[in-house]
Amino acid sequence: MGACKYLEFMIILWMILSLYNNLLNRRFLFSILLFGVVSGCSDGETQIEAGISLAKPDPTRFIQEVLVDGLDEPLQVEFDERGHIYWIERKGFIKRINELSGEVEVLAEIPIAKSPAPGLIGFLLDKNFEQTRQLYLYYSADEDKGEIIRLSRFTFNADDKTDMDSEIVLLRVPWEYPDSHHFGGGMTWDGGGNLYLSIGGDSQATQYSPLTFTNPDGRGEDAARTAGNTNDYRGSILRIFPRPDGNYIIQEGNLFPEGIPKTKPEIFVMGNRNPWRLSIDSKTGYLHWGEVGPDAGVDSKEFGPKGFDEFNVAKEAGNYGWPFMIGKNQPYNRYDYATDTFMSPFDPEVPINDSPNNTGLRKLPPAKPALIAYPYKVSEEWPILGSAGRSAVGGPIFRAVDFDPDAPRVFPDYYEGKWLVTDYVRNWIMVISMNEERTKVQSIEPLVPLERLSHKQPLDMDFGPSGDLYLIEYGTGNQGRLSKIRYNAGNRAPIAIANAEPRTGNMPLQVRLSHASKDFDGNDLDYSWAIEPAAGGEAEIYAQQNPVVSIKQTGKYNAVLTVRDPTGASDTDTVEILAGNERPIVDFVIVRGNQSFYFPDKTIEYRVRVSDQKEGRLQEYGMAPDEMSVTAEYIPSGMTFEQLSVFKAEGKIRSDIDIRHLQAKSLITDNNCIACHRIDAPLVGPSFMDIAKRYKENAAVFEKLSSSIIEGSSGKWEESTISMPPNPVLTKAEILPIINYILDLSASKEGKESLPTVGKFKTRAYPPSAMGGGRLARFYSIPFEMGSYLLHASYTDRGNSEVAGLKLTGDDNVLLQYPLLPPEEADVLPEEGISYTPSTDDPGFIFTGKGSYIGFKNTDLTDINTIKIGAITRFWHWSHFIGATVEIRLGSPTGKLIGEPYKLIPPDTEEGDGPFFKDDWEEPISIDASEVNGIHDLYIVVHNSEAKDTDALIIMTGIGFEQ
Repeated sequence: MGACKYLEFMIILWMILSLYNNLLNRRFLFSILLFGVVSGCSDGETQIEAGISLAKPDPTRFIQEVLVDGLDEPLQVEFDERGHIYWIERKGFIKRINELSGEVEVLAEIPIAKSPAPGLIGFLLDKNFEQTRQLYLYYSADEDKGEIIRLSRFTFNADDKTDMDSEIVLLRVPWEYPDSHHFGGGMTWDGGGNLYLSIGGDSQATQYSPLTFTNPDGRGEDAARTAGNTNDYRGSILRIFPRPDGNYIIQEGNLFPEGIPKTKPEIFVMGNRNPWRLSIDSKTGYLHWGEVGPDAGVDSKEFGPKGFDEFNVAKEAGNYGWPFMIGKNQPYNRYDYATDTFMSPFDPEVPINDSPNNTGLRKLPPAKPALIAYPYKVSEEWPILGSAGRSAVGGPIFRAVDFDPDAPRVFPDYYEGKWLVTDYVRNWIMVISMNEERTKVQSIEPLVPLERLSHKQPLDMDFGPSGDLYLIEYGTGNQGRLSKIRYNAGNRAPIAIANAEPRTGNMPLQVRLSHASKDFDGNDLDYSWAIEPAAGGEAEIYAQQNPVVSIKQTGKYNAVLTVRDPTGASDTDTVEILAGNERPIVDFVIVRGNQSFYFPDKTIEYRVRVSDQKEGRLQEYGMAPDEMSVTAEYIPSGMTFEQLSVFKAEGKIRSDIDIRHLQAKSLITDNNCIACHRIDAPLVGPSFMDIAKRYKENAAVFEKLSSSIIEGSSGKWEESTISMPPNPVLTKAEILPIINYILDLSASKEGKESLPTVGKFKTRAYPPSAMGGGRLARFYSIPFEMGSYLLHASYTDRGNSEVAGLKLTGDDNVLLQYPLLPPEEADVLPEEGISYTPSTDDPGFIFTGKGSYIGFKNTDLTDINTIKIGAITRFWHWSHFIGATVEIRLGSPTGKLIGEPYKLIPPDTEEGDGPFFKDDWEEPISIDASEVNGIHDLYIVVHNSEAKDTDALIIMTGIGFEQ
């Protein structure tokens, strides 16, 4: 029986009993209304709580907006009541943005100890911030040399800058620099004014429980000395009540009352490996957090269970087991320090800490199981959480009463009491529904489909006063962001999408106007077309949705579609029509060579053909040089077909525009670099040409110039004494093209090369640049720069003799890519059987379950002898892969087989127990493609009929094509 049918039955039963007891009152009338609501619901789409129908919101009501880009390692977000959003960056910066004005301010640069010390990792505004102007920081101060992490309180001065002299240190946590890992740093308040602080376990990353050790006193290794130690702050969540004088007291309810020997009374929760985002449910007062677990992908007979990440809820103080338990109280095997052997498992009810490095109690409180635990492989309990790397973060609990009544964009009641969580690596936001006791998960679902969002590496997430959900998206090298997800509860404006066929043609010209407009609210729309002469004059109006119009006079026209909903919300879209001329047809034909890939230092032969309805073919008509253009342009950073489509849509694929530096020139203009620099002459600062000459031979050129661009510079050039302003919002992905453009001004690389209409073209072999090869460079020895060649031909005809300005240009492009493709750039990516995490550089493209496939459309296999597929069954500590058969097929996933199927079987571990591996990778799969030529849709099929839905098969790193 479905959920709604069951509810219908129960409500009808209640109605009968109500009648029997003569309860014909408002309750009975309410029952009738409720029955009407429930009878129309469908399973999984509607919930009933307290008699209210809670329909799941349509994903189109959620919109993501980037507020600040180019952040360097942002970690945590906070809000005040004046419309400011605050965040910290690990390197010591406290920043904020006024969302109304868009102004970003740097409020402090805290002196921190050098890496690998934690840095500035925790941040919390005072509970009464508007009155006290105080904030709390958890950080490794420079003067402590990384051996201490402080919890300190600071006060803003009159200019809203952090007064460094106001620091009051509440707590000092000893830290084992430089052997430390897992810092924690999450902070929050509860309703009683208690401050919670998560502290990591200060132990190195391991696959299983780190009980053994070789360092003196277990430094950086034995987690029983920290997370399993009742007398150590590390590996715990503290709960203290700060006082106005800068001290703190400990209210009742922590794990160990004050005065108990060998304990720390500040500890609320112990047994944590790396807890991060802390949240308090304002209704229940329960503490929620995400926790990152160890790295083993499979269970071990010797050590114990595989690794799990966790989402936990603490209704009261407790021990959550680490390093003696993981997940839902799966025990590790006890370790005998005297004989260096593993024994029987720990007892979750009576954990015993026998480590010689333990300074606390030997007998620990009973271990509490995780609410949710998920491994590297697909979770059998919650397969929706996916597979691959993992890093549980956590997030807020939604309660409508937490927002002011006039908050403009509060999420709907559907989310009442639900916990919104995120995973930093898997890059999703999930919504967890629990029972009232918060002991059982009832459902997990995505907030919205991932394709509707653009977040990456979310490391903190919280609701702001407006009701919007704010995200801190972590990234190094200025790749971090601050964004928000806002909810539109009201009317959504329609979206106009206009089309005209044909858009050009000789007279007489009939044009079929059509549309693919959308209205997510399902409103009946009014449609109006206006055919407007570009030269001016009266427009012709058509009220039909898809009219056929006759253009009576030669000229240019704009066909403007307007769609309007009943509320008056509208949208327009325009297409241009040119009557009196036919666009010429241009074909760039590769006569000899591959049409998909270029191979360095190889020659291709080509021919450009042009046909024009009025002017004939190129071979039969003498065309002026300015009417015909054939070029070859090398793009060092490469180009995808998707990027090419965007450039074409923007009208940027032209003979007079250099594609290779198009992005760089736009960034230079947008960031006002031209106010200080010219190309070939000094201005306020040195010319770009002079910069290129000075740094072109410098091995650290990208590091030096990146620093100057981000941080600004002064005194590096004798002729310039004026400081160059910083550009902190530029990302690494934006800075690299700028530097490459500057260096190219004095380099031997040619940008765009003019070619004859028929001839030969030789590609070049450029050494790998400092721009790197991205993720692929981690798994392949790449001898050359992985660029692309864009071959472009265009012809502009002579227009119409009756009306000037009707010249039309036809063009054609051939994009030749480096013959090594990442799997995530495939044209066909099914939703099932693939888990891909684009947020990191890990080889996270994983085939799961029975398997799946990817497809590359229109791939030229001419002269391709071998296709090499990077397919591995191990990476770092990931070893939970069971292997699969890999095939290459033509036309479809079931089409003609190329070569022989390759069965990939995971290698045995060296120790025979536990996934410990060497650093070398498995060799790519080689498949013979020498018998195939021509252009095909290419499918790579991965399957294992014996696998379970929760199994992980292989990791795919890349697809190489070799001659």
